[in-house]
Amino acid sequence: IIYNMYTKALFCLVLVINLCMLQSQEVDIKLNLAKTFKGHTDSVRTSVLSQDNKFIVSGSDDQSIRFWDIESGQQTHVIEDAHNARIIGLRLIQNDKFLLSFPSGKEVKVWNVENKQLESSFTIGDDTVSTNILTSDEKLLIVGTKQGKIFVYDLESGTQKFEFKDGQYAHMNQIQSLALTSDNKFLISVSEYDSIKIWDFGKQELISFFPTGHVYYVVISSDDKYFFTAGDKNIKVWNFNKKEWVHTFENSHTDIVTGLALTSDNKYLASVSYDKNLKLWDLSTRKVVQIKWEDHQSSIFSVLISKDNSYIVTSSADKTVKLWSLQIKEQKRPSTFLNSVIALSLIHI
Repeated sequence: IIYNMYTKALFCLVLVINLCMLQSQEVDIKLNLAKTFKGHTDSVRTSVLSQDNKFIVSGSDDQSIRFWDIESGQQTHVIEDAHNARIIGLRLIQNDKFLLSFPSGKEVKVWNVENKQLESSFTIGDDTVSTNILTSDEKLLIVGTKQGKIFVYDLESGTQKFEFKDGQYAHMNQIQSLALTSDNKFLISVSEYDSIKIWDFGKQELISFFPTGHVYYVVISSDDKYFFTAGDKNIKVWNFNKKEWVHTFENSHTDIVTGLALTSDNKYLASVSYDKNLKLWDLSTRKVVQIKWEDHQSSIFSVLISKDNSYIVTSSADKTVKLWSLQIKEQKRPSTFLNSVIALSLIHI
């Protein structure tokens, strides 16, 4: 009997020690406006952030491209009349040595970031560019058009490689957004009025089709498990492997959701809208953890998160670019409730 009591006590003591090591997690999230960049004379549609978080490049309806120093908050260079139409897309490539610019037109331009000079340009088919994405090796450029076409171009030569088709075109309406899996094997395309489509990129074949209402943006997690779409006021979560809807963030915004961005660990999702608001969502709880109400004075067109998750950048119709400081601190503390329960059990023995 004494041996059994000793064994039970020792077992419970070990259990108490082990449970003392159990920790619950508290997350402290701070999202604060760090800088506002002013200089454009019309709506800012797009912005990109350098990998070292030292500069931002923005493109606008005023047809200019502007470079901004993050530390000083000052404009360092402007390329006036970079295109003869509003600029809807920018991409930094080759370790930020070159910049791709996309107008609401047909001509794609490649700029030298160091000297701000035009390196080359090429024309996209016979239609107006509406969205774009690059393969992870930056060798292929995929563009969507207003007519519903999806073209793939060799970025070095500027020549068309192939076109995705489901009937006459890839979609019946304008391509709003594109997303690629991390291995470049699958392409997701969304159209404003008709559908979400998933394509086998290597075979250029349609493999999944989701008829939906309005869809304006799509982003996929870095582990390729989930993708997220933005529509009229709502954000939807989809299981990529199962090709099925998982959850809807109802009334995510009070107007059209125009952009989405994920943190690199896929734990948080940023969303922006015509309602002028920036929201940050915790994907584990599916709840908003930060809201910035109308810091922008007009519709927000785009959002991005830095690779190290320390900054968020938004571009707006109010002619500004805003830089937000993001701090996510995950603090662990001992689970005192569990410790107390087991300690009481030990005393009872």
